[in-house]
Amino acid sequence: MYDEYEKFVNENKDFLEDFKINKNYNAILEHVTKEQGHEYISCIEKLITESFQEITVENINHYIMLNDKYGNPIKYLFTIKNNNITCSPTSLRYVYHSLIILKHIKFTNLTKIVEVGCGYGGLFLAINHFSKILEIPIEKYYLIDLPVICKLINSYLEKQRDININYILKSSMLHGKDVDDDNLFFISNYCFTEINKEHRDSYICNLFHKVKNGFITWQTVFGLPLTNVTIIGKEISKIDEESPQTAPLVKKNYFVYF
Repeated sequence: MYDEYEKFVNENKDFLEDFKINKNYNAILEHVTKEQGHEYISCIEKLITESFQEITVENINHYIMLNDKYGNPIKYLFTIKNNNITCSPTSLRYVYHSLIILKHIKFTNLTKIVEVGCGYGGLFLAINHFSKILEIPIEKYYLIDLPVICKLINSYLEKQRDININYILKSSMLHGKDVDDDNLFFISNYCFTEINKEHRDSYICNLFHKVKNGFITWQTVFGLPLTNVTIIGKEISKIDEESPQTAPLVKKNYFVYF
């Protein structure tokens, strides 16, 4: 399912100019709709009110400007806390996901993260941005993805300013075997349950014994029901339906915290 995605990135030397509007890339990423963007804003506003009142609209807008600066994403006009903002709906997803992840990691006292399936690095960029504002220390961040996608991530992040987290890119071909660390916080959004069983089992074998806590956006549409969550061998602390729900109602996505 990733063939055209990889081919596009591999064959286009100037992919950073407009990769976010390429149809082959959009099959995997940057396909959040305008309607979902409005739903993400409602989720962000609720979370800020309840848990992160120190996060301002200016903080959110600063991240969005950084993330939307490259790749020529499709943007829409939104209103957040009575302020107009023009941005990619995907950036709003990254804002929300980074905040719910930081809320969870805050209580684990873990300072090292490993993310499997990292897109272009947008979630890392959001966690880097908001963890600093929230004074949640993140010492190290491993980004694991396909080799050609790691090149895209590296090029994308090299253009960014104010990155204060030490990040390390790793090829997914080794499924985390070469991650020389432990007490890791694991993240995988729309990837771990999307890849085939062979690759998933390799991550469980090679990486999960180094992981203590984490967060997975669990997709059931690929034939892995929520009852299979025990395969990761971790104590699950909470499961919520994905909000907003971006999957068909008969094959819902879930936020799995462990």
